[in-house]
Amino acid sequence: MDALKQYLFPFLISNLLCGRCVLASLIKPLLARIFLALVFLWAGWVNSGYAIRNPAIYLEYKDLTPLPVYREFIKGFFALHTRMIVIMIAFFQFMIFIGMLTKNGWFRLACLGGIIFGIAIAPLGIGSAFPATLLMAWAFYILFRKYGHDYIWKPKQYLMPVMHDPDK
Repeated sequence: MDALKQYLFPFLISNLLCGRCVLASLIKPLLARIFLALVFLWAGWVNSGYAIRNPAIYLEYKDLTPLPVYREFIKGFFALHTRMIVIMIAFFQFMIFIGMLTKNGWFRLACLGGIIFGIAIAPLGIGSAFPATLLMAWAFYILFRKYGHDYIWKPKQYLMPVMHDPDK
């Protein structure tokens, strides 16, 4: 409960923004795309910077997760390889950012990456602003399933929703 008090403001903002992102993915998908792209650009930049300058900061997540398996992973393997793992995560966050700008296959691959990322860090609890990351994953899923996508700089693509047929 102390962690929630300490991180209450970022927790509330994250959940509010991710909840709005779900709504945007249904109503204004271009806004959801821009938001998710910027979130992953920012996350990749921040994580790569901390991984280089102060990777030990990530070990604090062991105190925030309610799951023993995550806590033991952070204290064990992750503690031994923090810089490498976080740089790899940052690289994939940058790839999700780039994928959000592209069209069709690359875009859909970025959505899958965002879904996996959101679900994977949800067990960090307050450290990932749970349930914000699940809301984010849901927004990615809606974008993945509901629309055919072109490059992000072609905003007219969303004037008429096109249901994507995953069998094509």
